[in-house]
Amino acid sequence: MIRLNIERTFCRDIPVIIVHPPVESLGPAIFYHGWSSRAEYQLSKAAVLAANGYTVYLPDAINHGLRDRLCNYYKVEDYQIFWKTIFQNVDEFPELLEFIRGRESGKPIILGHSMGGMTVLGIASRYGDDLKAVVSFNGSGDWLLTHLFIQARFGVYMKPDWEMYSEIENRSPLAHIKDMTGIPIFLTNGESDTSIDPRAQAHFYETLKAAGGHAQHITYPLLGHFVTTNMLDDAMAWLDSLK
Repeated sequence: MIRLNIERTFCRDIPVIIVHPPVESLGPAIFYHGWSSRAEYQLSKAAVLAANGYTVYLPDAINHGLRDRLCNYYKVEDYQIFWKTIFQNVDEFPELLEFIRGRESGKPIILGHSMGGMTVLGIASRYGDDLKAVVSFNGSGDWLLTHLFIQARFGVYMKPDWEMYSEIENRSPLAHIKDMTGIPIFLTNGESDTSIDPRAQAHFYETLKAAGGHAQHITYPLLGHFVTTNMLDDAMAWLDSLK
């Protein structure tokens, strides 16, 4: 039986779980969890990555896990917290990168699911030179279109003069496509996902490919908002192809 060494620590104010591989590390990988989740719920995914040789870092996002977890994640009046959490994930990346560089060498792979899958594309749009590769599970790089789909799902309407509208538009990875064309990016989406509508990711992918981006997008028929073993297997095969 393979036993993985699991370490719990802090990067300044960010709780981080580190899952060490049973062999010499191929390098660091950061996995970002989704909305309403937390770092420790990603341990099974981290185990797959670690078993394949990566040292995996699992940070808790603000408003999650050990960082002032919310009582209810689906109050419409708190919708802006969703976007503020993504923005802070992106803004905190340099701290995590400095923390990781103090422990091991090599550029990190960043992965994430749902909100985390949106986070990693946001990070790639700003810090692409510091990354080895990006994997987005059930995420979106077209944040403004995703915002519109989320409104439709919950039956609400935020006018274009809503305080966060321009920030979502300006910080969206779609607005920074030219800065992302040199980064290997792997995207997966369930075709029946009602949480993060896959049409937004499809639009981002088409725009990125048209700009000359190095990306691959796989969709899964009849699949909802889940990371399946097939998704993980496909992601690992893609990462292996980069070696």
